[in-house]
Amino acid sequence: MKKIHLWVLPFCALSITQPAIAQDMASIENEEYTLHLKELVSHQRDAIFSGIDSLKKLSYADPILNAEDSLIFQRMRKIQKAVPLAYNEKIKSYIDKYVSRNYNPYMCKLQGLAQHYFPIYEEIFEGTGIPDEIKYISVVESSLDPHLVSRSGAVGLWQFMYATAKGYDLTMDSYIDERKDPYAACHAASRYFKDAYDEFNDWLLALASYNCGRGAVRRAIERSGLDHPDFWQLSPFLPEETQNYIPKFIAMTYTLKHAQEYGIENAATDFVFAAKPIMVENNVDLARVATAINLPLETLKKFNPSFKRTIVVASSDKPKRLILPQTSSSNDSLLYAALSNTAFPGSTKENAMILASSPSAPAKYTAKQGESLASVARKFGVTVQDLKAWNGLSLNSRIAGRTLILEKEENTRLAKAKHTTATKSSTTTAYVTYTVRKGDTLSHIANKHKGSSISQIKSDNNLRGSSLRIGQKIKIKK
Repeated sequence: MKKIHLWVLPFCALSITQPAIAQDMASIENEEYTLHLKELVSHQRDAIFSGIDSLKKLSYADPILNAEDSLIFQRMRKIQKAVPLAYNEKIKSYIDKYVSRNYNPYMCKLQGLAQHYFPIYEEIFEGTGIPDEIKYISVVESSLDPHLVSRSGAVGLWQFMYATAKGYDLTMDSYIDERKDPYAACHAASRYFKDAYDEFNDWLLALASYNCGRGAVRRAIERSGLDHPDFWQLSPFLPEETQNYIPKFIAMTYTLKHAQEYGIENAATDFVFAAKPIMVENNVDLARVATAINLPLETLKKFNPSFKRTIVVASSDKPKRLILPQTSSSNDSLLYAALSNTAFPGSTKENAMILASSPSAPAKYTAKQGESLASVARKFGVTVQDLKAWNGLSLNSRIAGRTLILEKEENTRLAKAKHTTATKSSTTTAYVTYTVRKGDTLSHIANKHKGSSISQIKSDNNLRGSSLRIGQKIKIKK
């Protein structure tokens, strides 16, 4: 009997422990679930603190207020390269504007135009050592409209004032305004940015100076009393427009970098063809080029916004850049004839539109009663800003009976210098050696050396064409 009772005891014990085991398992499951929730909360907390930590890498930031701020912070940190980005209420307000439904058509237009202009900028900036993201300054400046003229008279994709443009070797006359040339203007802008960065050693201050001028930034630094301030430290001492200029740039950079996330698509533009720039050294009729590539003249002119007339005036001394759309229906023989200024195959010389020397235009004009600067500018294919600069006029100046200069005499001082040099008796000629750098052209080099000319440089160095290679040594007369 005792043995039977001993066998029963294990079964009784097992029956008693079963509920306890079940309770323990339920408890373990609850603990695992609780731990899982704690891990999720911990991960979310770590993500938020990680976002806060990342702000240390931005040049300036307001506190994170919500998940959207945290997301923009993270994105801003990822796209930041050489130019220090930031995030604050002002930048957020511009981002909100740019991504809004009302702004979407405008932003889509910008994104479409960027497909044409940005590759040009990127190539030039890479060659000149300028940060890629500075291309967005052109968007803020002109909305990528080469024909935009500001209230202050700034013109083109990079909004150059006349005097600044001349200082950076851009040509502006009755036939061309290189402030509207995407290549020439971008080269000039890159030189400005490099000069400004060399002076201020801060990319945001260099960009700020593009808006208000390097002199204004220097004065702001003096008023601040700070040693080597950054933009955000100097901002209260800068003009109000410049205080908003950098936030606009940062917001535009962020928005177009994340165009897809905000539903910004590439709007259709006139630039449906790939384009190739070439240098021409003789006069070219754009109408004949348009016929050769089987495109309307107006389309060709959109690719070449710098030309004021349908005739490109060029020579070996002053070559001009022509941007050619690459069409599948282009006629190579007609294109060669148009570019070389010869008759089309099968055409008589009388019927062909052969251009002789540079088309003449009156250098001066006496304004008649009732004429305005705008009407005179339209009549002779120049800009109002040019007329004002060449003649020392304001917009409200009366011009009736006044003789106006219609084209700046670029070579008068050079001609006088040549004449003076020719009259001096000298048996030897002194030269300096110049090393060609990225972005240099013969025109640029000639303008940098007083008394020099493209033809003289080519003659002294036995150059047949206008092409140069980086590192090439050329001699220039002192």
